Amino acid sequence: MRYYSKIISICMLSLLSTLNHSSEENIYCFVGDAGEVNPTQSMVVKALANSDCSLVWHLGDITQLGVQSMDDPELQESFLVPFKPFLETQIPFYLTVGNHDYKGDPSVYIEVAKNYQSIVHPSNFYTKKFDELCFFALDTTIFDKLYYFYKRGDQIRWLKEEIMRLKDQCSFSIAVAHHPLFSSGDRDRANPQLAIFLENYVFGSFDIYITGHNHVLADEGDHKNTLQLISATGALPGGSPSETQAGIFNVETPGYLRMTVSANTSKYDFISAKNSKVLWSGIKRGSGLR
Repeated sequence: MRYYSKIISICMLSLLSTLNHSSEENIYCFVGDAGEVNPTQSMVVKALANSDCSLVWHLGDITQLGVQSMDDPELQESFLVPFKPFLETQIPFYLTVGNHDYKGDPSVYIEVAKNYQSIVHPSNFYTKKFDELCFFALDTTIFDKLYYFYKRGDQIRWLKEEIMRLKDQCSFSIAVAHHPLFSSGDRDRANPQLAIFLENYVFGSFDIYITGHNHVLADEGDHKNTLQLISATGALPGGSPSETQAGIFNVETPGYLRMTVSANTSKYDFISAKNSKVLWSGIKRGSGLR
């Protein structure tokens, strides 16, 4: 009888452990523009390595000069070596490419991901689904630079198809990319060709749009019911306005964006890499893909 009681107790503990684990919320973190080797980059890498992030999304400008191949010294010197303390944690690291990555061959990061277990980058645009939370990683540089016009059609067709495919499966949707549509900082508006893409395919379609490029931490508010957040102080903070409007957050300090999503509600915090303090918080209620 004691034997069976022990078996039952063990099974109950195992079940409780499983239930507790499955109820834990993922913590999604976002950092961008971390491609220059300097003390700020080291500070942010250390903060991410010591964070409670379940995964981290890089929002582009992975290196400052771009990389041409797996053997390019820039890959080691500006990314793999400085990010080693974080990569050693084996926290999943999702990549998005930015304009500086196009100084080289951004497809190299597809090969990087094949060689590093924790790095995820199957393509320059892709989707990732966590239960009913849907992420869309986009390549905005091809819309920012006119000479990449020939690359645009494939992504637009893919985006339309993926939205239709996942529309009924997502209670919350997030698009991540490098370029914002607008900013209260020094890069106040995307160029016309990029703005057309973002207005037509991102704003009004997703609950949140998270970007880098403007080297600030910023909550820019809603446009077409899509919240735009910027997390781009991974190495080179700069670009905040001299005066910030009431209700708008925009600072140039090393840090990252931290987020949880439960059902159709996201809670997000901007975290200082200097002392791990919360600089700004917000809540966004979403409606999935539209």
